[in-house]
Formats: sequence, structure tokens, C-alpha cells
Amino acid sequence: MSCNKIKATCTGVRTYAVCTQYEGTVNSDSSLDDTTCLNLEETTQDVYNQLEGISTEGLGELCLTYTLEEGKILVKNVLKKLEQEICDLKTKVEQLETINICNQNIIPCNLDFGNLLNACGNQPATLAETLQVILDNLNTP
Repeated sequence: MSCNKIKATCTGVRTYAVCTQYEGTVNSDSSLDDTTCLNLEETTQDVYNQLEGISTEGLGELCLTYTLEEGKILVKNVLKKLEQEICDLKTKVEQLETINICNQNIIPCNLDFGNLLNACGNQPATLAETLQVILDNLNTP
């Protein structure tokens, strides 16, 4: 790396990252072994290598639209969006779990019942009524 790209604001003797010992730990995703002596250059490069695996490139091309910050999709916005979508789906699933399918209105289905009528002479309006009319007609001699 060329030092011409680095903005030097310190006075006196420079200490390069390779010369600065790192005394912390590394995470489980690290390719480094924290039982050996590490320097700041190694740990910084390791962090950049890990960050390369966290890309938002290609997101938003299917069915989700993400909030952009300075024209970029940030991981925090992706996580917020996914959390909101999961919450919305969870609410819908909970609503569906409480629906009694037998009481669902089937009139919007525009079914052709022909002469199939209930005991009152009406076409059935729910799934339960429809099944009952069919069973009644099957059991009628």
C-alpha cells in the first residue's frame, strides 16, 4: 500500500499498524488465531475480509423494497425490513389460524349450484352449508 494515500496528521515518529500489537480477541468468524501474537494490520484486514461477506448487492430486486441511505442499502435497513415483513406475516398467520373455514362466505366464489338448494330453498352461503346440502342430497332417496 502506498503511503501517499494516507493522510498523516500525527507529528513525530509514525507507528505502522504492522508494528502495533493487538491485545484483544477475535470472533469465531475470524480466520485469525488469537492464541498467536497479532498486530493491528492483521486484525484490520481480517475485519475487512469478514465485511466482504456481508453484502446487500442484489437485494431489492424481488419483492421487497429497502430504505436507501445515500443511495445504498444498509444491512441495518435490511434487517429492519425483514423484521417488519416477518411480523406482518406472523399477524396474518395468526389471523388465518383463528378462521373457522366452515363459516367462510363462498358466495364470492360464483359457484354454479344448479338445483342444489338447502332446506329453505336457498343456495348455500358457507362451506358448511354447501357440504350439508350435498350430504342431504346424497342421503335422500
